[in-house]
Amino acid sequence: MTFFLSYKKSILAIIIFLLLLIAGFFYIKSHRKPTMMMDDVILVEATKVKQGAITVEAQAIGTLIAAKTVPLTPEIAGHVAKILFQDGSFVKAGTPLIQLDDAVYRAKLESAKANLRFSEANYNRMVLLGKQGAISKQAIEQAQADLQEKRAAEEESQVSVDKMTLTAPFDGMLGQAKVNPGNYVQVGQELVTITDIHHLRVQYSVAEKYLPQLKLGQAVKLTSSAYPDKEFVGTVAFISPTIDVNNRTISLYAEVDNSQGLLTSGLFVDVTHQLGTIPNGLIIPVTSLVPTIDGQEVYKIINNKVMPVSVTIGQRTQNSAQVVSGLNPGDFIVTAGQDKLKQGTSVKVKS
Repeated sequence: MTFFLSYKKSILAIIIFLLLLIAGFFYIKSHRKPTMMMDDVILVEATKVKQGAITVEAQAIGTLIAAKTVPLTPEIAGHVAKILFQDGSFVKAGTPLIQLDDAVYRAKLESAKANLRFSEANYNRMVLLGKQGAISKQAIEQAQADLQEKRAAEEESQVSVDKMTLTAPFDGMLGQAKVNPGNYVQVGQELVTITDIHHLRVQYSVAEKYLPQLKLGQAVKLTSSAYPDKEFVGTVAFISPTIDVNNRTISLYAEVDNSQGLLTSGLFVDVTHQLGTIPNGLIIPVTSLVPTIDGQEVYKIINNKVMPVSVTIGQRTQNSAQVVSGLNPGDFIVTAGQDKLKQGTSVKVKS
């Protein structure tokens, strides 16, 4: 009897437990349903399609070169007497750099000056005698010709002496001296190189499709990994009159002000050539674009649901793109969170 009562209590306990379990399941299900509905709404960032002026740009990789790099060479052969600079130093225009042995030419200059003084005195005496009628006009003319000859010889000797001192033709940075005191140098032999570091050029090429839009004086922007947070500017100074038949590109260079001395010849830079603007274009952020097999698309928001729309892109900058077709001004598009979207997904825009 006792065993039978104990068995009935066990069965009753199991039944009660099952009823509680079922009730708990339906309770949880009924209370989780709204949460699941909320989970189906994707949180995104969005913006409206804007209309405005679009900057037309061409991107290229360029190389900086010095606008002026000149090897200093002697015009007269001779021995090097002095090196007047330190390798790699910056010098002003006119600074003496290398002195050649000019003893012989200075001696010739002194002789020419003495001859000139004698000729001047003789001419002045002849003029005085001519006024007194003591000599003929021909004698005066001969004295004048001799004076001109002696003056030319003195000037020639002075030029020879001056050429024995090599000076900087412009402000710039010197390279390494290629001679030492005592070396004998020939005419035209390279002794040192001077480079204008304050005025550089960036050489680059753009596709031939940009030819109608290229103009002298257009602005370019330069960036380099050496200065990731700094932007440099330049002005187009040369456009090649011919197109490279191998890669169908046009060569250009732009003048770059380097008065701060941050850039250097040989540095690689990213070039953004500004070709002009397109008025009243449709502009969207590049983050809104989703690449597909057929091109590009964006997610357009209509009544809190998204719809993928194929778009045709025209000009493109680092942060924005021109929409040629597929969207209208004022359309609301997703700019972040597209990876979780598909057609018909409900979305909520972050405030």
